[in-house]
Amino acid sequence: MSTRKAFFLLVALSFFSSCSVRTVTNNSYELNEPFIEPISTFKSPKAFYSSPLSTPNNNVVIGGHDKYIYFFNNQGNLLKKYKTNGWVHASPALLADSTIAIGSYDGYIYIFNENGELLKSFKPAAGSMFTSIIELPNRLLVFGSNKRGIIFYDREDSTTHYYPVRKWVHGTPVKFDNDNVAIGSNDKNVYIFNKDTELKYKIKTNGWIMHSAPARIDESSFAVGSYDKHLYICNNSGETTASFKTGGRIHATPLAIDNSKIVFGSFDRSIYIVKLDGTLYKKHKTRGKVISSPVIMDDGIIIVGSYDKNLYFFSNKGEFIGYYKTKGKLFSTPAILKGNILVICTTNGYIEFLKINLQKHNL
Repeated sequence: MSTRKAFFLLVALSFFSSCSVRTVTNNSYELNEPFIEPISTFKSPKAFYSSPLSTPNNNVVIGGHDKYIYFFNNQGNLLKKYKTNGWVHASPALLADSTIAIGSYDGYIYIFNENGELLKSFKPAAGSMFTSIIELPNRLLVFGSNKRGIIFYDREDSTTHYYPVRKWVHGTPVKFDNDNVAIGSNDKNVYIFNKDTELKYKIKTNGWIMHSAPARIDESSFAVGSYDKHLYICNNSGETTASFKTGGRIHATPLAIDNSKIVFGSFDRSIYIVKLDGTLYKKHKTRGKVISSPVIMDDGIIIVGSYDKNLYFFSNKGEFIGYYKTKGKLFSTPAILKGNILVICTTNGYIEFLKINLQKHNL
C-alpha cells in the first residue's frame, strides 16, 4: 500500500472511531453521520439542471433533461412522473393557488397539483423556456424565452405580451413587494417592469445575466450576478450603488443574510461573503466552479453546492463549518424541506435526500 493511501485510510479510521468531524486538508472538514444522514437516492439517466421545489405539503418537484417532471415525497419515494417532449431545464414554481408551473423546451407550460396530477398544459407561443415562472396578482405569468423576449402571459384570456430584447432571456424573474418584476437577459441588462408590463428601469452590466435572479436585500435594494465577473448591488430606481469583482463568472442567485451581507459563488472556484458597500467580508475556496445558488436553513446554516461535488456549510455569521461529498457535480440549487431535509440534484442524474443535523451537534 502506498504511503498516501495508508495516510487517508488512517484518517478515515480515526473519524469513524471518534464519530466527529475529521480533518481532510488544512482548514477543511468533511461532515458525515451523524451530522449528515442520507435518507434516499434516485437515479435518472440524464442530468438535472432544474432546481427542485418544495411544495406546501412537503413534496418535491423537479424537471430533468430526460424530459420528465418528477414528484417525490419528503423521504424520496417517487410519487409520479410526467413525460414532456423536451428537456426540462427550467425550475418549477409555486403559484398563488398552490399549483406548480414548469416550462419545457417543447414550448409548453405544465400546471400540476402538489401530488403530481396534471391539471393543464398550454403553449404560449413564446419559444423554449429556460427560466422559472413567477405570477403577478393580476394573473400574469412572467418568464424568459429563447426567442429574445420577456413574456407576460395572461392566465385569464390566454393572451401574451412580448417584450423584445436583443438576446435570449436565461435570467430568473423575481417579484418585489411592490409587484415590480426584475429579470436579467443575455443582452447584459437587468430589466425592471411594473405589474402592468411597463418597463421602469434598465440596468446595464458588461456580461450575460444567466440564471442569476435579482436577490432582495431590503425594501429598496437588490443584488445580481453577471458573467462580467461582478456582483452588482442596485436600488429599486435602477442605480448601481456598489459592485464587487471576482475572478470568474457569476451564474447563480446571491443570498442576502442579516440585511448586511451577501453570499454567492463564482466560476473562480470560490464562495464569497460581501458587505453591502461592495467590500469583501469572507472568502472560501472550493475545488470546482460554483454555479449553484446558496440556501439558508431555518437554523441559519448556509449551504452552497460546487462542481467539485461538495456541499459547503457555513454558520449564519459566515464561518466555515465543513463540507459533504455528494454523488455528482452540483449545478442546481438545493431545496429545503420541513424537518431539516435537504434535496440536491446533480449533473449525472442523482437526486439525494439528506437529513441535516448540524444544530443538534452544536456546529
